[in-house]
Amino acid sequence: MAIASPLVAVVAFLVGVGLIVYSAEELVESITKAAVVTGLSTFVLAIFFAGLDLENWAFGVASILSDLPGVAIGSALGSGLFLVGVAVAVGGFLTPFEPTIDRDYLFLLLVSPLVLLAFIVDGTVSRLDGITLLVIFGLILGYIYREEHRGRETFRDEEAEEALEDVDTDGRGSLYYLGLSALFVVGIVVGSELAVRGARGIVTAFGLNQTVFGMTVVGAAMSLEEVTLVVAPIREGRPSIAVGNIVGSLIFFATGNVGLLAVTRGFALEPSVLTFYWPAFFVSTVAIGLFLRRGRIKRLEAVILALLYAGYWIGSYLVL
Repeated sequence: MAIASPLVAVVAFLVGVGLIVYSAEELVESITKAAVVTGLSTFVLAIFFAGLDLENWAFGVASILSDLPGVAIGSALGSGLFLVGVAVAVGGFLTPFEPTIDRDYLFLLLVSPLVLLAFIVDGTVSRLDGITLLVIFGLILGYIYREEHRGRETFRDEEAEEALEDVDTDGRGSLYYLGLSALFVVGIVVGSELAVRGARGIVTAFGLNQTVFGMTVVGAAMSLEEVTLVVAPIREGRPSIAVGNIVGSLIFFATGNVGLLAVTRGFALEPSVLTFYWPAFFVSTVAIGLFLRRGRIKRLEAVILALLYAGYWIGSYLVL
């Protein structure tokens, strides 16, 4: 059922997004604690959640099921652009840092948008395309796991250690944390449905383009937490956590996220995705890749990333 009132649609969208973000953050913490209690590998979970944006995926799937493919693909790519143009820019401007990244991880980052292009160049993404993208994303995760298992430590091991301390303090059992995890999954589902209904009402009431709305407003709203996940580790002197989040998230947005959307239901793309939005995503990915390769994200780099993002917003609304 569509939401008729523009005000109600806006409120529903904002409440839904808020519920999704809160539930997803709490879900990550609950699953990590459950892993600690049950003896599962917290290391594997650390890598998994560095790259998997649960709330963005949930919102995208709900959008696909509600026949809003433009919002879904826009949210995926727009979240990646927000991550680079806002989260990394804010982190680099407030606390300039010198990140390090291995060449093979950098290669995976830079090639991921090209992998996506190979599957969207014909203007459609089928279920078979989605399955293939998920397989590629799985292979990337498998490679990272193998390399990290051999001694590399790039992603969020610190979070697992903090979870272990919290578990020792709480004294709760595995069923408690598993129950919380299930509860927050429900929160993500409910929030996604509410946000999609609000998004549909906003698009209808204000006559907005689906993809423009998804690439800008939805992409930004769904990625506000990324600012914290980038800025906080940098300010605490642990930039490797921020770098792991950046690399993992961008790879997921380009492969796993779109793959999950297509597996849910194949969809056609608006021409603007290939002529404007994918190029914007690719340019931002290359820019952050070059800065990571140089090992320097300071105020100049932050300003460049912010200007790229500002240009993308202007292009979304004025050019298209």
